[in-house]
Amino acid sequence: MKYLKFVISLLLTAIVYYGLNTKFGSVPPIGKFLNPAAGIWQNEKDETITGTVSIDGLKNKVTVHYDEQLIPHIFAENENDLYRAQGYITAKHRLWQMEFQTMAAAGRLSEFIGEAALNYDRRQRRLGMGFGAEQAIEKIKEDPETMAFLEAYAEGVNSYINDLQPKDIPVEYKLLDYKPELWTVKKTALLLMYMTKDLAGSDTDLEYTNALRIFGKERFDLLYPDFYDVIDPIIPKNTDWSYIDVPMTEIPASELPLDTISKTIEKPHPDNGSNNWAISGQKSYSGNPILANDPHLGLNLPSIWFVMQLSTPTHNTFG
Repeated sequence: MKYLKFVISLLLTAIVYYGLNTKFGSVPPIGKFLNPAAGIWQNEKDETITGTVSIDGLKNKVTVHYDEQLIPHIFAENENDLYRAQGYITAKHRLWQMEFQTMAAAGRLSEFIGEAALNYDRRQRRLGMGFGAEQAIEKIKEDPETMAFLEAYAEGVNSYINDLQPKDIPVEYKLLDYKPELWTVKKTALLLMYMTKDLAGSDTDLEYTNALRIFGKERFDLLYPDFYDVIDPIIPKNTDWSYIDVPMTEIPASELPLDTISKTIEKPHPDNGSNNWAISGQKSYSGNPILANDPHLGLNLPSIWFVMQLSTPTHNTFG
């Protein structure tokens, strides 16, 4: 009987241990997730943005100053150190976002999300995102200086990853129960492909304008709504917009948009420009020329961009 109780206790302990350290569906391992020393509780602490850190490969001292808006300003003596520090700082604030986007581009989300992402992964691979990234790297290699900067950036990201303690791993990794991979130049190229795909679109302005004239605004808005029911905006629905008083531009009166054009306008080359256009001052209401850059990027949290200043004795960039 004594040994039977011991065996039962051991078996129950093994079951509890397995249950606390195993992921069930979308539920992370509860034991690891709620671990007081390394679990989600450690992510409650404020992030440290002061002090001195050691980044592998730096040749000279690099200073990072955060302004009142917590925008990092990086000052280095040479460009290799600059981009190495940029990689470190970007990873410090956006590591999971960076890696998740590259996984999405490469068609690898199902590795940690599961079967729900399988069709998405297949589509990404059929699009040739990985192949495109490899071709981009081959093109970049034609400029050794740029390639060296990308390698320095990757080394900076990896320096941060190597410094991570289990308690400091971003909460998203703990939720999905996986660890960050080391960064590579290919991951940066995959981000480039992800951006390329995101900015790719169609050129249907004239067709939509014709449809608006033919069907009228009410039917057109019904067929082509600005927002679909499945989209849930992050702005609360009860937000008061009464303080905004901007008159909407009326649609110019004409039967068809092409009624003054003698022949159909040819479509521009699909690779010519990226969501930008210019208007002569002779064609604008103000009489001034207009140059517009509209990347058509939706709002994200965290934002798709990460603002910082990069400065060396030879150049200065902020954006």
